Amino acid sequence: MGRGLSVRLSLRHEVLIGSRSMERASTTANNLNNYSKGFYGGDMKGVIRGTLNEEAIREAELVIISLPANISSEYLKSFKPLYTPEKVFVSTVVPMMREKRLYYWTPLEDEQSKEMSTRSAAEVIQEVVNPSHVVTAFQTVPASYLFNIDSLLNIDVLLAGDDESSLIKVGNIVRDIPNLRPLRVGPLKNAKFIESITPLLLNVSILNDLRDPTIRIVPWKPSPEPS
Repeated sequence: MGRGLSVRLSLRHEVLIGSRSMERASTTANNLNNYSKGFYGGDMKGVIRGTLNEEAIREAELVIISLPANISSEYLKSFKPLYTPEKVFVSTVVPMMREKRLYYWTPLEDEQSKEMSTRSAAEVIQEVVNPSHVVTAFQTVPASYLFNIDSLLNIDVLLAGDDESSLIKVGNIVRDIPNLRPLRVGPLKNAKFIESITPLLLNVSILNDLRDPTIRIVPWKPSPEPS
């Protein structure tokens, strides 16, 4: 997901690839930047560069979290001094498990009670990065679609968040990727419903032999009654 979003957003934006290893970050960023340049050519207005996670969070106006669900909140705690009210975090995190053939949305464990919480990963992350704001997004977009720049997406991206200005910023970022449409579904407490779509789509793929299915919201309007 992180690689796909990087190459898509580099058309118009400076993208920072964060890592615990500067060597790994630089290698990944250089490879992705060359990939983007090869496709966009002179139309590419941005750049992809690598840096340490701490520097990426410090410099970025908008931080996209594409970490595994089981380490995301704990890892983000180490950068607490960097979180400001102006910074926006986009959670692409989906807590899920696989049982036999199928996938299931699985809430994260509550650290104090060691019981399963009913909160979404985005809500848990919001608690960690406060006073920054979290918006959940991109769970309905297959990573393979994003990375294949030739692919025509035509996908709806569902957004949930509590801060209006953050929702506007993330909506604009979504629109910067051609043929993605941001649609709001309410406050951050609704993020669990967005996150749970990912395992459902994976199960659709498995049970119906469909490759990388996704969703688009189609309005239905009844025909007028005949006169």
